[in-house]
Amino acid sequence: MSGTMTEAPVGAESRTPSAAGAATRTLARAEAVRLLRHPAVLVAFALYLVQWAYGAFSGDDRYPVLHDEDRYTQMSLLLIAAGTLLAANLAALRSHRHGTDAMFDLLALPPWRRTWAHLLALLPVTALAAVLAGARIGYAAAQDAAVGSPSVVELATGPLVVLLAGVIGVLAARVVRSVVAAPLTLAVLGIVTVAGALQPKSDARWWGLVGIEDESVPPLPTALTHRPASWHLLYLAALVILVAAVAVLRAGGRSTAVKATAGAALLAVLGTGFAQQRGLPDEVREARTTAENAPSSQQVCVESDGIAYCAFPEFKDRYRQWAEVTGGVLRWVPQPAREKRYAVRQHVFLSTVDDGAVPPLPVARWGADDRAAGTPGAVPVGTDWGTHSDLAGDHMLGFAGSFAHRAVTGEAPAHSHNQAICRARGAITLWLAVQATDGTRDAYDSLAGRSFGGLSLNAFNAGTGFSVNAREQDLVRTLLTRPDAEVGAKVKQSWTELTAPDTTTDEAAALLGVPAPPAAREGEAGQCE
Repeated sequence: MSGTMTEAPVGAESRTPSAAGAATRTLARAEAVRLLRHPAVLVAFALYLVQWAYGAFSGDDRYPVLHDEDRYTQMSLLLIAAGTLLAANLAALRSHRHGTDAMFDLLALPPWRRTWAHLLALLPVTALAAVLAGARIGYAAAQDAAVGSPSVVELATGPLVVLLAGVIGVLAARVVRSVVAAPLTLAVLGIVTVAGALQPKSDARWWGLVGIEDESVPPLPTALTHRPASWHLLYLAALVILVAAVAVLRAGGRSTAVKATAGAALLAVLGTGFAQQRGLPDEVREARTTAENAPSSQQVCVESDGIAYCAFPEFKDRYRQWAEVTGGVLRWVPQPAREKRYAVRQHVFLSTVDDGAVPPLPVARWGADDRAAGTPGAVPVGTDWGTHSDLAGDHMLGFAGSFAHRAVTGEAPAHSHNQAICRARGAITLWLAVQATDGTRDAYDSLAGRSFGGLSLNAFNAGTGFSVNAREQDLVRTLLTRPDAEVGAKVKQSWTELTAPDTTTDEAAALLGVPAPPAAREGEAGQCE
């Protein structure tokens, strides 16, 4: 032993683990601030807020179903995930882009610790994404017409996707020392996401970032859904750990602990990934069959203004919106007709056929279930509501038409095929439905703009509904130009004549004090000829 001190080589890691850890955390804090200020991240957050504001001001968020809204937050956060991936990749490539790699090699922190700092810097942007997801679902829950309950697991998925995207960006910088890596990686992830969206019924979509559902299907009660959300969250968490470990390994951190972590994470990714692939459980399939054919056993009922409203528990509060429609219809119905026993029952209709056609509703089974439940002649209503989409608006107007038909004829539909409402009855039924609320009027304007000739009113994606011919629709257009109170008073006054099956459209126009519509051209009378 000479007693002389040997100087540590320049660029060597500190011999004190605590000092190296403190330096890593300091670098992580600095990189986190820079990441939050990065233009790609700022633009992503701005686009997210613009998209949210558009939905709020357009009224698309007026009738949220919270157990669907929780997964919608994941789609919105994909914007922030994309910005985070680009920004994290550019941050990890900064020294390479600036030609200062050699200078950084002289620092006390080796490349793998600097990579670890870049990974830690992703936590604040992930936390901010979680705050936005919570604020988004809180805003939805605060709406007067909100129904259902959100899932914490679904809400946590979006922020975890943001974290995963950032980790992928760091790994891409360690694998390919070029700025083109991030856009190409982002394009691949986008293709995977779109492919999953195009196959919403395939279990394979769960290998991607988010599990996208078929948005053309109306909302379902949670007991009838099957989303392996918990397994998917664990799958994403395992992916984060795996990708982060690989990034550290690529940067030279080849310790036994890092290698063991990567190996364990790989096994977890495979295990949780395959756990997502289990098909529809038997109990869910049985619950769907019961809900579709005889839902009364799964529902609760509320009575308001003498009308019984029965719904799946999570949709119970939707009766308030249904009551607005029924009240808008019945306000122009004479008292004797209003005193009839009315009921509304919520239904789901999941049946399809292989060629894409839609079968008729099981009207006979629904009628038998209604009678057994003590609500004979209940008017069916679906689970979607509002004018945020053409389909939801059509179904809302279809319910209004079904209830108006019940008030006009005093009978529930007895046939599963599409039924034409002819002559005066058709015009009065359609007018009552359209003028019921501002929402049904908006839905009518949308449907009329997409229809030619007559008009079909369907409350479900099914081959069962009502149709009104072009001539009766022309009469309704004229009536809608007059004040509702003026037309409604005449409807009440001439109710017996207007609701008689033999009263013609011309006679209805005379009773209501408006010009008769032009005569029907050949073939326009349809089933009413």
